[in-house]
Amino acid sequence: MPEYIEALLNSPTYSKKIDRMKTGINDSGVNLTQKGLLKIENPLPPIEQQRRTVQEIESRLSVADKIEESISQSLKQAEALRQSILKKAFSGKLVPQYPNDEPAEKLLERIKAEKAAQAPLKSRRKPDSRTEALKRSPLV
Repeated sequence: MPEYIEALLNSPTYSKKIDRMKTGINDSGVNLTQKGLLKIENPLPPIEQQRRTVQEIESRLSVADKIEESISQSLKQAEALRQSILKKAFSGKLVPQYPNDEPAEKLLERIKAEKAAQAPLKSRRKPDSRTEALKRSPLV
């Protein structure tokens, strides 16, 4: 069965054998002559056992695909929940609000304003001694 041969050649055991036979840096270095792939011993079981093996491989791959899909859906749900929680937190609906507390929107605006007011102070740097000397130089 071609599917069995494919699974056999993709198995770790045969992949290692094929890697040892490579002569170049890519797959084209594998030789299909008597010195290459045809020289690897391939014990072939009866056709019925090949069918069962291929069915088992396909069954396990199918289960792996379903698990992968389930994980992907769970990750999407987790991200949606995270966004929902953040939205509720910033709108003040995550926990009970005290009447004297400032709304989150106003707090964020106040923080932005404070950062904007501090930004020009951060950009000022202390001039070094060479700059000061040049300013005092009569040539400038």
